[in-house]
Amino acid sequence: MLLKYFGAALIIASTYFYGNSISSFYRNRVGQLEELLLGLEMFHTEINYGLTPLPLAFMNIGAKLREPVGAIFLGAAREMQKSRGLSARRCWQNAWEDSSGALAFSAREMKLLERLGLAWGKGDKNDQLRQTALIQELLRQALREAREELQKNDKMWKYLGLLGGTTLVIFLL
Repeated sequence: MLLKYFGAALIIASTYFYGNSISSFYRNRVGQLEELLLGLEMFHTEINYGLTPLPLAFMNIGAKLREPVGAIFLGAAREMQKSRGLSARRCWQNAWEDSSGALAFSAREMKLLERLGLAWGKGDKNDQLRQTALIQELLRQALREAREELQKNDKMWKYLGLLGGTTLVIFLL
């Protein structure tokens, strides 16, 4: 009898943690989008006011941001400093592809990251700032949508995990 109760508790706990893990995806997505927008604001400051070279700007930004978004900037800076003749776009793409497993972005947001790479090191300072400002606006829109999804799905997945486990235990007993 004790084993039945232990098994029931184990089932309920595991389904609750499963629901929480899905819920955490939505929270991580919002946090990472906010972090990326902060990084782009820092980029604007580094390039516009500090006149910092791109690899050093990425290094400074990456050091201030939390993982995994900071790792993208740091990875791009490392790629650029290796000076293998790669373009800034390719260095950025390599860096975000390396970090993509840790990112909680949708396919649309990953396309925005790829599109962001097209702006790096291409054209003059004003052109880069104009391109990043456009992508910032698109990311702000994606952030609003992500917050709405978080609000809709956070509690649902937590309760669904708990209630699903409880229902399963009732059927098994």
